[in-house]
Amino acid sequence: MLESASTSNRRFELSIAFSIAFAGACAIAALAVVLPAQAAPKTTPAAAVPAPAASEPAPPVVTAPPAAALDRIKSGGRLVLGYRADAAPMSSRDSSGQPAGYSVALCNKVAGALKAELSLPSLAVEWVAVSAGYADIEQRKVDLLCAADEVTLAHRAVASFSIPVFPGGISALVRADASDALQRTLEERPQPYQPLWRGTIPSSLEHRTYSAIGGSATIDALKARVASMHLTASVAPVDDYDSGVAAIVQRRSDVLFGDRAALLQAVQRNPAAKDLRVLTRHYTFAALALALARNDDEFRLAVDRALTAIYMDPQFGALYAATFGAPDADTVAFIRSVAVPQ
Repeated sequence: MLESASTSNRRFELSIAFSIAFAGACAIAALAVVLPAQAAPKTTPAAAVPAPAASEPAPPVVTAPPAAALDRIKSGGRLVLGYRADAAPMSSRDSSGQPAGYSVALCNKVAGALKAELSLPSLAVEWVAVSAGYADIEQRKVDLLCAADEVTLAHRAVASFSIPVFPGGISALVRADASDALQRTLEERPQPYQPLWRGTIPSSLEHRTYSAIGGSATIDALKARVASMHLTASVAPVDDYDSGVAAIVQRRSDVLFGDRAALLQAVQRNPAAKDLRVLTRHYTFAALALALARNDDEFRLAVDRALTAIYMDPQFGALYAATFGAPDADTVAFIRSVAVPQ
C-alpha cells in the first residue's frame, strides 16, 4: 500500500508538472504568435502594392478676360489711338512730331463721335506710335490702330477690322496728255471672272518706258509682265514716288505703277498735279481698314457707326480730297457700298 500510495503521489506530481509545463508552452506559443503580429509591419505582395498617388496638377489660373474697350474707355476717361510713323499717306509723323495722314484724320473724327455716343465731352484722346504687327492691339496698349492695314485672313487671325476706309491696291500714273490709245489700253478691264484675251499686243504699249519703285514686288511683277507679253519696252526703277512722278512729268517715263494711295498723294504734292492722272483701274485690290482687338463687337460696332456717319457727311469729300484729291466715281461708289445702313 505504501508503494502504491507513493506511486500514486508520484504520478500526481508528474501530472501537475506536465500541466504547468503544457500551460507555459501554450502561453509562450500564444505570445510568440501575438507579439510578431504586433511588432512586425504588415506586408503586402509586391504586385498588390498600389503605386504612389501622383501629385494632382495645380488648378489652372483663371484670369479675367480683358476689359471691353468701351468699358475701359469710360472708366479711364481716355481713348488711346495708335499710328505708324512710316505708313504715309495713311499714317505718318509730321515735321512737328505729330501723327498725320488720312487714317489719322478719320480717327480724329471717330474720337469725336465716341465722345458724343458715350456722353464724355471731356474724353482724352492719346496718340501712340506703334511698331509693325498687332502686338499693341493684342496687349490692349491701344484701342484703335489708325494706319494702312490691309484686311487679309492672316491679319484677321490676330486682329479685327472696321469697315474699309480706302480702296487700295496697285494703280498706274500717266501724264494727262498721254495718248488716248495708251490710256484706254491701260484702263481696259477684263470682264468679271473672265480672262482678257488678246491675239496681238496693242501697239500703244510698245516702245514705252514703264517705272515702279526699285526693289518692290511691283517692279518684279512689271518686269515679268513685259517679258511675258514680249513687249519692246523698257523698265526703269525709281527710288521713290516723288522721283517717279518727276520722271512722268519730264517724260522720261510713260507710266508709273505703284500703291494707289501713294500715287494719289504724290500727285497732290507735286506742282504739276494738273498735268497728271492716276488711272481708275486697280491692277490689284486691297481693302484698307482700321484695326482693333478681336472679340470686341461692341467697340467695333461703335467704330463702324462713327465711320458710316463720317462717310455720309457732306464734309467727307473735303477730308478725302485733302490727302488724295477729288475722288473719282469708282472711289465714291466704293465708299457708299461699305457704309453700313442704319
